[in-house]
Amino acid sequence: MATSPLRPRGGRYLSLGLAAALGVAAFAAHAGPADVYYERVLMHAADQRCHLFTPEISAALAASGLQARGAAFRAGASERDIAGVAGRAEAVAARAGCGPGELRQAAERVRTAFAGYARMTAMRFPGERSAWAADRDPIAPVVDHRAAAGPRWRLSEAGDWAGGGSGPVLLGLAGDNASPAVVSGARDGAQASGAFLTVRDPEKSDTPYLDPYRHDLAGRAPPASITRTFAAAARSTAPASLLPGASGMVFAFPSTVVRALEALDPREVVTVDFAYPGRPSERAVFEVGDFAAGRAFLLAGR
Repeated sequence: MATSPLRPRGGRYLSLGLAAALGVAAFAAHAGPADVYYERVLMHAADQRCHLFTPEISAALAASGLQARGAAFRAGASERDIAGVAGRAEAVAARAGCGPGELRQAAERVRTAFAGYARMTAMRFPGERSAWAADRDPIAPVVDHRAAAGPRWRLSEAGDWAGGGSGPVLLGLAGDNASPAVVSGARDGAQASGAFLTVRDPEKSDTPYLDPYRHDLAGRAPPASITRTFAAAARSTAPASLLPGASGMVFAFPSTVVRALEALDPREVVTVDFAYPGRPSERAVFEVGDFAAGRAFLLAGR
């Protein structure tokens, strides 16, 4: 019988004692998605009850938990699998005492493992096809004296054009307040006049839209009947700090976009349609990936 991607080695879910013995499975080469996700949820739930960690370590643990959740989805887990593992981990944490013992031993291993993670200022969160790049350093290092000053990407991912062709297009959180934005370079000399970001709407369909027969990102976009669209709230010329080496436009989106992206399955895609005066619109496609984990990483540095 095939092994579930959410079934740890040995055929049973980790007990608290084994979690304590292993410490932090994310840093062990043999750990599978179930082991890592289970332990993140268990220790996060235990922290909520017993106040085991500093705010920095707790935030880093939460970010790593979201990343483990994404890895489990990409390994083939379903929403039901994820919910089951989380429920079992939370149940174990609820039964554990907060005094000396296995829980405290496991917590010490978490502190040791995440001490460095909490101090990191930049990190990449790979998905199936793309990766989110996170940067929580408030002061960018000077790597090129010709680079213009301006807002920087805190979290960003490069997208694909649905119709082919080249030219940079990026989606993410920019500026000191990490606001949602999309940047597009000029296409055939034309600058976009508007931008519309479309996501699956959980109120219309609570099931992730995943087409196993389509491997191209553009073909994995959800049908219009189950989507929600956000119009850009503002448009301006893209500074070189957001679009180095090219000319283009930056479009700012409402903050509700963040929650909409975090509500999606990491394997799903979102689209951005750019409007041009007197010519057809063009579509860019982005993998949801570990957007939620990347944003949690940013928050862990505050």
